[in-house]
Amino acid sequence: MDSNTSLVVDGGLRTVGIIVLILGIVVFLLWKSMNRQIKKINIELPPGPQDERIAADEHFTEEAVIHGEEERDEDEQRT
Repeated sequence: MDSNTSLVVDGGLRTVGIIVLILGIVVFLLWKSMNRQIKKINIELPPGPQDERIAADEHFTEEAVIHGEEERDEDEQRT
């Protein structure tokens, strides 16, 4: 291998290694920061609009299941 090519490859590997090391440190710091922020979340907040919609959907689903069971029972009694 030519000596100039060897210098370029060696310098390139060193540069890539430094970049990977820096990215690893950045990811670690972001991970620690995210964990700190998640621990601050208060789970005892009042329900929001989306929670109310989900509760209403669950209620309507339960009513539909009950209605479907009643209709099935009526059909079974007819036959």
